[in-house]
Amino acid sequence: MRDHAAGMEKTSGILAVGALAGGKPQRPAKADAFKQAMARAMEGAGPPARLAAPMRLPDSAGNAFQARIALAESSAHAPGQGLGARNPASGALGRYQLTPQALRDLGWQDANGAWTATAARNGVRSDADFLGSAPAQEAAMAAYLRRTEQLLDHNGSLAQAGSTVTGLDGQPVPLTEAGLVAAAHRRGAGSVARYLAHRTTTPDAPLTAAGRSAFAAVEARLRSFAPLPYALASRQGGPQDT
Repeated sequence: MRDHAAGMEKTSGILAVGALAGGKPQRPAKADAFKQAMARAMEGAGPPARLAAPMRLPDSAGNAFQARIALAESSAHAPGQGLGARNPASGALGRYQLTPQALRDLGWQDANGAWTATAARNGVRSDADFLGSAPAQEAAMAAYLRRTEQLLDHNGSLAQAGSTVTGLDGQPVPLTEAGLVAAAHRRGAGSVARYLAHRTTTPDAPLTAAGRSAFAAVEARLRSFAPLPYALASRQGGPQDT
């Protein structure tokens, strides 16, 4: 989550069409390309997945974006809607599979993996506390989303919302706030910035196998989350991290 990248140039190959002399103004090609890409994304989305509900979570957990994140992390159908999920390989915890690095960046864990005073204010002093508390996980996810938005804004990625890029498969990829944040949740804000730089400025540059895999993961999230509504924390004016 600490990755930073240079600001992105505007998407190449998507040019606005000015008004024709003596005629009606034409719709910008950029807007048309975005609408067409969104239509394709929605065609592939299918009906919303039905989530298992063995226990009631806070209202914020019903948010379509966060529910889709849980589904993408394969935790939505787990017992307790994934609250107790733990990935032994990465150390990711809970419904949203927050990694130790993410929890450190948020100030919930220290460099040694111990839970901090910030976590304690949310009732968490151990892994078990975190895995057993829906409110704590929602609070951590809210803080994570705010931090992710800041990183995406800093590296210029959020400014590209509303445009499209050409994907690795040659098809248009719509850029939305939901898709950008979801992609950063999967691969980090730095990877999102690098993907956008590659697709907009150096699309023919060769990629390593690892680089292509990372970009494919970013692209998959950009597409699958594109139709979802998303409210940036900066527009909500809610409380800051606690």
